[in-house]
Amino acid sequence: MRICFFCKIQDREKLFLIEFYNQDISILRKIDPNLKIATKYSEIDWNVDVIFVWWWTYAFFPVFISKALRKKLVITGTFNYRCPMAFSDYFRRPWWQRILIKYSIKYANVNILVSKNEYEQIYKDWNLKNMIYSPHCIDTIKYSRGTYCNRRNELFTICWTGKENVKRKCLYEIIDSIELLKDKLDIHLNIAGHEGDAFNEVKQYISGKGLNAYIDILGSISEDEKLTYLKNCRFYLQPSRYEGFGLAIAEAMSCGAVVITTDVGEVLNVVGDVGVIIKDTLPQTIANAIEEHWNDDLESISIAAHDRIESLFSMTRREKDIMNVVTKYKG
Repeated sequence: MRICFFCKIQDREKLFLIEFYNQDISILRKIDPNLKIATKYSEIDWNVDVIFVWWWTYAFFPVFISKALRKKLVITGTFNYRCPMAFSDYFRRPWWQRILIKYSIKYANVNILVSKNEYEQIYKDWNLKNMIYSPHCIDTIKYSRGTYCNRRNELFTICWTGKENVKRKCLYEIIDSIELLKDKLDIHLNIAGHEGDAFNEVKQYISGKGLNAYIDILGSISEDEKLTYLKNCRFYLQPSRYEGFGLAIAEAMSCGAVVITTDVGEVLNVVGDVGVIIKDTLPQTIANAIEEHWNDDLESISIAAHDRIESLFSMTRREKDIMNVVTKYKG
């Protein structure tokens, strides 16, 4: 069986650095060892049996051509449906973008949505039958649990520092919460993530508040470094204005970190009752949550967090779902 994986992305290497792309590529290669990978429309191989597309935003052209050529096409991802706090909310897009996205999801052979919340909303509003829910998956062997009793005063968050993303991930509010706590707790925050156009602005914000001794902004880190931080942090902080899924939250939970986050987007379906859900993203609210649970015995939550990810978001589940969808089109 022949498959072409398509994701419109400038840096091809990111397909193998960003976990959810790499995982799906690995699954598809189990079906087709000679999997074609395209990052531009011109690279799509129309001679294959199935085109597997990431993101509806860029799917119109492949869907249109696949219908003309009678090829099978599968789309996966999320597009922020009914998410007013998200900058890229479907209903905040220009009318022509909404038409292209709706055409794509309507005429794809199968749509695999990673968000249960989004799946249920679209099913209710559009009554489409060509959809399944299959969440992102976590390699729970790689993201194994670190013993909680060894964790000390470290907090950790992952946020690439693009201007819109630092707003969405409430990075300034997190920094302000450290300012509120620095004289109360022996506390230190590590911030990791690709350097974006707000990186220097965030560094200056930290310096301006005199927090350099309490906060390190690390920039890009390796996967091994990320695993070390996740397995050793006391809390993983991700208060957010919107999350299409919350993959970093799931990774943190799998490593046994106790997550402090907000009930937005898909977060509650990921966290369940084994994390700390706060009512808003105000610095004082974040600080209160950290202080309230600082001296708690959190080992049981740590164990339950890992177990939840292992049972609901395993690699086996995603692999089974994709294989069931794709292999039915085997010639």
